[in-house]
Amino acid sequence: MTHPTFHGIERPCGPSLPPVRPREQPSLRSHHLRRMEQVLDHVESHLSKDLSLERLSDCAAFSPFHFHRLFLAWSGETAKEFVRRRRLEMAAGRLRHCPNEKVTAVSRSCGFASPEAFARAFREHFGMTPSRWRSGGWNDWRAPADDGRTATRGRVELRHFDAKECLYMRERGDYGHSSEILYARFVPWVDSLGLSDRPMLSIGLDDPAITRAAHCRMDACVELPAGWQDPGLRAMRKSLPAHWAACLHYEGPSSEIGRGWNTLLTEWLPTSPFALAEGHFIQRCEPGSPPPGSPFVRCELCMPVSAQ
Repeated sequence: MTHPTFHGIERPCGPSLPPVRPREQPSLRSHHLRRMEQVLDHVESHLSKDLSLERLSDCAAFSPFHFHRLFLAWSGETAKEFVRRRRLEMAAGRLRHCPNEKVTAVSRSCGFASPEAFARAFREHFGMTPSRWRSGGWNDWRAPADDGRTATRGRVELRHFDAKECLYMRERGDYGHSSEILYARFVPWVDSLGLSDRPMLSIGLDDPAITRAAHCRMDACVELPAGWQDPGLRAMRKSLPAHWAACLHYEGPSSEIGRGWNTLLTEWLPTSPFALAEGHFIQRCEPGSPPPGSPFVRCELCMPVSAQ
């Protein structure tokens, strides 16, 4: 496979030399974009592992030099900055929603070499210690959009989901706007592939109460039937592992869906015999229901859980 390079234009031999054009900014072709998104997915599932520049560039099949330049130009932050930010954001979420998990265990599971390194990095990013954050300091970071609302009442059901293969598209930005934009592209594409009879999933990869809106990522997914063959589109594909989830039925305006998540996180979880598990928070829409991003939705909100 040939990898792109971004060198300046060489001067030809001879007495007359044309002016040298400035180097072009690196850009991503569709197959390069697919590789970069796969790197982000690798980071999400390996936050406690080695995520060095060399490891990530191997994952993307670029040299470290070219990967560094491409990632920075594409995302606006270096790979190292992205990994550090995601580790801290994941830790902040666990500190807030897993009160029985020790700070040292959180730091270790999120890839920090020592509690001291974690505390220092956390203070630099959030302006407070992990303990202060856990005891309520997160309120001073940014007021979550939905925490002041009355929670939606409903019965929470514990369900086991088998491993699934999905096709997906990704959009960045404030969830309130990116969802509509994303599904306006995604739904016709799913229909064209003959997959409109399959469940659709919306996965917010970042907690908007912790991650700044510009960095929030949302995946629109459609579950694939067993044995599905890509007709040559080389569509982006991801695997969702088998998992247990606490599921809450929600029916209402998309703009109010945070009330359902609030019920799961702040009302049901603290009084349940379960703990928040690693994994995605998934909005699941069955065939025939309005897809995620519609003004009105009928769906299940599924939060990953494990035994205490």
